[in-house]
Amino acid sequence: MANKKKIGFVIGTLSSGGAERVISTLSNELIERFDITIITFTKSTPFYTLDDRIKVISCMEKADKPKSALDSLKLNYTLVKRISRISKQEKIDILIGFITSANVLTVIASKLNRIPSIISERNNPLVEDVPKLWEILRKYTYPKTDTLVLQTKGIKKLYEKKIRPHKITILPNPISADLSNLRTDNTKEENIILSVGRLDKNKCHDELITAFNTINPKGWKVKIIGDGNKKQELTALIEKYNLTDRIEIISKVKDIDKYYNEASIFVFTSKTEGFPNALMEAMHFGLPCISTDCNFGPSDLILNGENGFLIPVNDQEELTKKLSQLIDDKALQKKFSENAKRTTENYMSKNVVAQWEAIINSHI
Repeated sequence: MANKKKIGFVIGTLSSGGAERVISTLSNELIERFDITIITFTKSTPFYTLDDRIKVISCMEKADKPKSALDSLKLNYTLVKRISRISKQEKIDILIGFITSANVLTVIASKLNRIPSIISERNNPLVEDVPKLWEILRKYTYPKTDTLVLQTKGIKKLYEKKIRPHKITILPNPISADLSNLRTDNTKEENIILSVGRLDKNKCHDELITAFNTINPKGWKVKIIGDGNKKQELTALIEKYNLTDRIEIISKVKDIDKYYNEASIFVFTSKTEGFPNALMEAMHFGLPCISTDCNFGPSDLILNGENGFLIPVNDQEELTKKLSQLIDDKALQKKFSENAKRTTENYMSKNVVAQWEAIINSHI
């Protein structure tokens, strides 16, 4: 196609993560209709596969962590200039930012270049740990974007107090077609309880480990996929319960489909979420799920008792009870599995990408 419009995505790096996966999915799906450049703050090897036609340009090789507010201002001034310069060189028609710092710089760079911007906020603003400087910058820049993309109705209510409602759009994360194609319809034969997420205090993997220890279901195992600062602590808890042969922590996984396909139950114990990608993917693979009813996201996906269980946050007793119930009830597992798959059809990439494309086209 001649004279394709040019999109510039902006993000810190292309390492593993929810926002990085979304940018990769969007880029791969939109490359037929747009020229696409992904602008990263620092150089990194893309974790997710990208179409060869997608350009990846970094603002700098690497960046040291700022030691002061002044250092941070200098670094971000440099990044804004470089994002702006890359946008000019590549003749970008619209900039699309992902995650707070990239969003702020995207809005500023777009204003400098007199092009529209779309920004996508991924976090729960009630609990995220954003430095004061970024809070101030966000307060002044976000209202100046052309569209703010959020993931849930709950988060939209919070932002409507700060940004004109007509500028806000709710769009869930897309489930990539590549991931959908890796689903198998084979009957789950392995008695594996799966959990996926960073090993940090927010994800509360210790609650699943404790529930499993309490139930001690014969012939069942737990696999926890993730990495983070609580890994050593969780490993110690597994050893304390003498469950090293039945609970496994696996980090740096690329073939996540293998684990979704082999598992029989999925457990998600977060205190807070922006949007729970792992829960959505598990449901897409037909896994019967138990999730905390945290802000925000799980209640957008799960209707309690119909396509999964929603339990209160940090309720060890209820988690243990529901996990025991689901392990013992094959008919309930089947019901949740079938209904979960139907629920996630709206999140398949072709549907979500079509909505993104409509927003992009409305601005260029």
